[in-house]
Amino acid sequence: MPIVQIAPATRQGMKLLISLFGLSETGKTYSALKLAAGIEPDPRKRGLLDTEGGERGRAYVDVIEGGYMYGSLTAPFTPERYMEALQDFVAAGVTTLVVDSVSHAWFAEGGILDMVENATEKNDMAKWAKPKRRLGKLTRQWLGCGLHLILCSRAKQPMIEENIDGKKKYVVGPVVPIQEKSLRYDMTIMAMMLGDGEFTVDKQWGGKCPGSLRPIFAAGTKMDEAMGKRLIDWIGGQDAASSHQRALALKADEVAQYGTDQFRNFWKALKQDERDFLKPKLDNYQSVAKAADDEATRLAAGERENSQSGDASDPFGNGPALQGGVVHTSEAA
Repeated sequence: MPIVQIAPATRQGMKLLISLFGLSETGKTYSALKLAAGIEPDPRKRGLLDTEGGERGRAYVDVIEGGYMYGSLTAPFTPERYMEALQDFVAAGVTTLVVDSVSHAWFAEGGILDMVENATEKNDMAKWAKPKRRLGKLTRQWLGCGLHLILCSRAKQPMIEENIDGKKKYVVGPVVPIQEKSLRYDMTIMAMMLGDGEFTVDKQWGGKCPGSLRPIFAAGTKMDEAMGKRLIDWIGGQDAASSHQRALALKADEVAQYGTDQFRNFWKALKQDERDFLKPKLDNYQSVAKAADDEATRLAAGERENSQSGDASDPFGNGPALQGGVVHTSEAA
């Protein structure tokens, strides 16, 4: 089978990826839970992953009909701990998950900025490299977890420099989400919350909404369950995958990233019905595993090359001989 399954396009099985951002007390959590309740009518299949202090996400259980499944993630807010928490919700049978908030993976204890600040590398590019790769793995899992996701982000208004009457002055800038900037490219919808369920998806305010969904997210409306129902109708309803199958697909994708040997061992341990479920994507998993093998080989070759170039602490370790303060080379001799 090919690594890409080519078939007539349909929205059936598509996953909703929604980002809600806003300043404090603009209704992000409440609006996200109302939207989730419309997308998934079964309270046992909709959830909230709460990272906020005091487990504030519990406060809405009486105002969301039927309630929701709840889990609290504490510090450190590393990408890996977010990934583990996501896997727990998948295994619990949740199909629609609110994450409040993703900002902690960026700015809080154990987050990306924390990693960069504590990095031992000498230059800024090197300090950012590993944290960004770790965050990239979390983003990949969000995109491939098989759930409808509503990601809440805190926001800020940074000071920006403007030229006013010929003088440079600092003024309050537009509201921007506290998250990795490239995350917006993967979102189906981005809405800035304004308070009391009101929002904007206008691009000038950092919003994003495909044209076919603009009637659902029309200006002047409030975010509620009815909006979630219209979204799930737009994609043709929930898919029929079980919680075990979603967890299995998530695990297969994760293991493939560690290379061919690990994926082969994972595949051998599966039951026949599990293999049958994953088989349509087997060629893609194998391709991912081979790419991981090639990357590991490339990195190993780079490490060997660096080790052969000498000890960086001794700049003359493999260079020409230094005698009496004079560098001697074959030409000089």
